[in-house]
Amino acid sequence: MTSTVTAGEEGTAVPAPRPDGALDGAIDGAIDGAAGLAGHLTELEILSRFGADGLEGRVELAAAAAADLGRPELELRARLVGGDLLRRRGDVAAAGRIAQAVHRWATDHGVRSLVARSSFVLAAVFQELGDLSEALEHAVRSVDLLDDDCAPAIRIDHLARLADCLGLDGDDAAQERYDHVLRLAEELGDVDRQLVILNNRAYCATVTGRFDLALTYSARLRTLSEAHGVPVPVGRLDTVARALMGLGRLEQAEAVLLPGLDPERLDASGDGDAGADFLLTLAEVRRRLGRRADAQAVLDECVRRCEAHGLTAIRVRARREQAELHAAGRDYRAAYEEQVRYCEELQDLQSAQRDARARAVHAMYETTEARKQSRRWRELSLRDPLTGLYNRRYVDEQLARVLRGPESVAVALLDLDHFKQVNDTCSHEVGDEVLRTVAGLLQDGGLPVSAGPDSFAARLGGEEFMLVLVGVDAWTADRHLESVRATVAAHPWAPLTGRLPVTVSIGATSTAALADATAAELLARADGYLYRAKRSGRDRVVSDLVGPLS
Repeated sequence: MTSTVTAGEEGTAVPAPRPDGALDGAIDGAIDGAAGLAGHLTELEILSRFGADGLEGRVELAAAAAADLGRPELELRARLVGGDLLRRRGDVAAAGRIAQAVHRWATDHGVRSLVARSSFVLAAVFQELGDLSEALEHAVRSVDLLDDDCAPAIRIDHLARLADCLGLDGDDAAQERYDHVLRLAEELGDVDRQLVILNNRAYCATVTGRFDLALTYSARLRTLSEAHGVPVPVGRLDTVARALMGLGRLEQAEAVLLPGLDPERLDASGDGDAGADFLLTLAEVRRRLGRRADAQAVLDECVRRCEAHGLTAIRVRARREQAELHAAGRDYRAAYEEQVRYCEELQDLQSAQRDARARAVHAMYETTEARKQSRRWRELSLRDPLTGLYNRRYVDEQLARVLRGPESVAVALLDLDHFKQVNDTCSHEVGDEVLRTVAGLLQDGGLPVSAGPDSFAARLGGEEFMLVLVGVDAWTADRHLESVRATVAAHPWAPLTGRLPVTVSIGATSTAALADATAAELLARADGYLYRAKRSGRDRVVSDLVGPLS
């Protein structure tokens, strides 16, 4: 089986759907209050686990009713059910987009139950995309945030999905989770959910090579199905047979598969593969039993169904089985040629699958994560990699912008004194650490409390830094720069630089002293004052913030 955990959710004995008109009337009656509509949404969520027919129309009616009521959280619940139905139909990308959008809204608005439900759907999406780590993270969140008073069937579904993620990952914790959720389903008397849990538990065990365990739960699945008169879908027969094959019990595996050979039963396969995967398993069993002619007949039917339904992935695996059959008949040339075709088509398939996953993930994130990542990369491009302060590019963009605003702007250039001596005497590694430490001092105390939100600290390059103070009066700016100078000088540098002191010279000006100045003019004036500070002894502030300099 290629995706039995997902396909195994397809039940055959689902709750009876309402007549088509019944929900219309029920929703019309719910317009006077959201509680009734919420109850209908819970019913839809419970039914969607099995992909019952006709749910899409009901979901649209519920979403429209929620919109009429002005209840966005209920509308999004309905949209989420619709997204999960899309996933079950194979449109993982669309399901992911919807679930991501709902998850973002629910997180922003603090709707805990909706975060839990969107995480539940996202866990399934990432599971199908092959990202078990992300799937497990969402599955855990879907359980942690579940409301205590949620419907018992919903709780079972969330706990079962967490168990599935753990089971596929080979985590022993899955067994305890499965035991717990199976007891809950038994206490509820929900046979359909018991069958899903047993099937998925058996499948996860086969994936991790624990065939004895898989067989135990496969046997329980068959016993339960027989006890309740529920026909076992071919996908679940396949799970049982795979467990038996893993234990070398080929005759029993074939016996398990035989009831599924009925054409109508194959065509009704809930896995959406018209039974082709089931037939491939039977062909392998018969080949390993030495019955090549029977195996070839079954494989031919498998290939026919693959080509009729466009089942590329199963068709590729069928080529490998055909190569094995040729080899079993000692036709090694044909076996080699088929193996070559298998390898070529497998490579093409893997490439296509990677592209499909990439497109799906991109589609999921294009309205959320892509923008977030774009902002993140832009932010990184505006940061100095050594110190984490803003860089010269940010200064060029931001300073011109704040100068167009109504508030006063003070610009200060800071240069470390005798920094070359630190590099030459102590090493460039120590010099880098000094720069990082100064940057930390500027981040922690470089901006006064009264500074506006557009104020910032930056590293211009080398040992030169910059402070831009927006909306700060001249006296406060002058006193603050003196405090920055004193803080750098008083820092305990000895563990880093030994006897070498670390001090800073500062030159500063403001728009109050140089009205209508451009960014270049302010920087040039501050640089001139910095030069004066250096020439007059260093470790000092020179500015025109509190009066003109001659």
